[in-house]
Amino acid sequence: MNATEVIDVDVDFTEEQDSATFIVWVLLIFCAVVSFWFQAVLTEERFVPALNVVSVKFNIPDDVAGATLMAAGASSPELFSSIVALFITHSALGLGTIVGSEIFNQLMICCGSIFASRNYQLTLDKAVIAREVGFYALAIILLYQALDDSRPSPDDDETGTNHIFISLFDASLLFLAYVLYVIVCSNFDAICGLFGGGSSAETQSLRAIDTELDMPDIPYMHQLKHEPKSNWKKGDKTGDDSASDGPSVGVYGTMKQIGMSVRNSVRGFANDNSTRGSLMGFTYRAFAMHSAKPSELHDIYALEANEYTESLSCFMWQRSRFYTKAKVSMNGWQLRWFTLTHSQVISVPDRGNYDDHKFKYPDFDEIAVDKGHLLIQLSSSTNKSKLPYVFMAPSAKVLKAVVSKYEEIIEFQQTKRKSDGGDPEFLDVAASAHDEEEEEEPSLIEYPSGASYFAILVHFILFPFKLAMHLTVPDTRHPSTPLSKGLLACLSCLLWLVVGSYAMVASLETISELLSIPPAVVGVTVSAVGTSLPNYVGSQCAAKAGLGNMAVSNAFGSNTFNILVGLGLPWVLYILFGNDGNPYHGLKDEGITESVLILSVVLAAFVVMIIMSHFVLYEWHAYTFALMYVAYIIYATAPYIFT
Repeated sequence: MNATEVIDVDVDFTEEQDSATFIVWVLLIFCAVVSFWFQAVLTEERFVPALNVVSVKFNIPDDVAGATLMAAGASSPELFSSIVALFITHSALGLGTIVGSEIFNQLMICCGSIFASRNYQLTLDKAVIAREVGFYALAIILLYQALDDSRPSPDDDETGTNHIFISLFDASLLFLAYVLYVIVCSNFDAICGLFGGGSSAETQSLRAIDTELDMPDIPYMHQLKHEPKSNWKKGDKTGDDSASDGPSVGVYGTMKQIGMSVRNSVRGFANDNSTRGSLMGFTYRAFAMHSAKPSELHDIYALEANEYTESLSCFMWQRSRFYTKAKVSMNGWQLRWFTLTHSQVISVPDRGNYDDHKFKYPDFDEIAVDKGHLLIQLSSSTNKSKLPYVFMAPSAKVLKAVVSKYEEIIEFQQTKRKSDGGDPEFLDVAASAHDEEEEEEPSLIEYPSGASYFAILVHFILFPFKLAMHLTVPDTRHPSTPLSKGLLACLSCLLWLVVGSYAMVASLETISELLSIPPAVVGVTVSAVGTSLPNYVGSQCAAKAGLGNMAVSNAFGSNTFNILVGLGLPWVLYILFGNDGNPYHGLKDEGITESVLILSVVLAAFVVMIIMSHFVLYEWHAYTFALMYVAYIIYATAPYIFT
């Protein structure tokens, strides 16, 4: 009887222990996932717009702002994970996160950009790619040099594991190399002029109507001057591959169908311009009960004319005024469905319940067109202080039809002004009446009306975190945001990034301990993907809009920043202020230098492939990059999975 009682007690204790372990695992995974989401939304919808305000108010040149403030904003999850892992948790997870992000950015962002492009191929600008790849190669060399000193640590005699000693000189070289990178970026056109006249991109053709406009007067045009125009051309393929590829049979046909499924899945990330929607939009589709978006009702290249109402409807991307300094951003170019009548222009965002968010554009009397990059600028001659509207058409056919319709609208508005007594002031009144409405961004705590049941469930689960962000971080996405509000938003974002990074690093380090896996391995896999996902989605959105060269070059630019600043700056600060100038030796030599060597091999393979294909990335490149990344993940995790 007593023995039976003992057995019952042991069984109960084991069940309680298993239950506790399950709860711990759920909490750890939930904490890691929420921290990934929190940092992504905070960066894209608060930090980057705030940095944009600061850059504009201080008149920082676009190239300098893009390589400094905006690069820091876009790569802030990796940067702060490195800082937290170094100063607070003292682990190698931060270094692993950055090294893993390098491989993910180079392979998977390039892969996703190709799949999201208009013709499943990207033409690269030789000058820009040479600059980005060259500095990335320099960063890898300097990183390997910094990690090359491996020897036993006097503070760790128990395990006998070698530690990596990073000197102040090596850490300083990393940071100073990025200073050189910023100087080169800010003077890149002049440098190109010394070596043969600049970019290989074609000369842009600009057509102005009713006004004489120079190239610099078109906002954001400077960011496209190195973008090859072939990336805007739509090939024979559309989103439906079944019609163009024909039947496929046998083993090759099966592989091709699998490849198309992967490609279409990858392309799906770019169909939602919202940060929150993009990161989870593919999951929402598992629940069909949601309000359809315009992109689900019309083809992206559709051009629909209504003879009865004499209206024209089509898709165009509208350039956001709050991301003008950012090279690649999920919200930089927002897809909208336009309806143009003989007298007005109306558009709705590509989101559920879009009829509730209609916007009627103010009257305009000037239009400028860049045919090569499919750009249209609308402005008013009576108020030069207001930024013009900039749109990007999906095809040359749409551009031609829209420009013709705009000319008709301008003619109607000029006739109306004459009939109203020739008073031009109504243009200013109309513009001011619509500015507040147009610049109103969706609130973080807004109920997702028309969304799927799953989206609504996720909204309520994340609502406490959304509310905290909404109440503590000012939203600077407003045309009249003062500098003080922008600086306050930056400070709030920095504090929240520290909190979010700590939650991520602490949860992942605990998971690594429970699985008996080195933190560096968790960093190069889980943490790297989680922190790089926003960059991946943003690059897809850019490639879909025709900015594929910019997306690829930005991936290499992010890699350069991650190594030279994300690692170099924290190491310099720690050695100077936390280690009295002595070398930092808190990193165990657990194979991280092998991953750095893999970085160099992957980069060399990339260079060879683009040279062989004459700086054009094709669909087969995308599949190759994806397979290379899968092989790397298997290489990094296999020893621990099988043991």
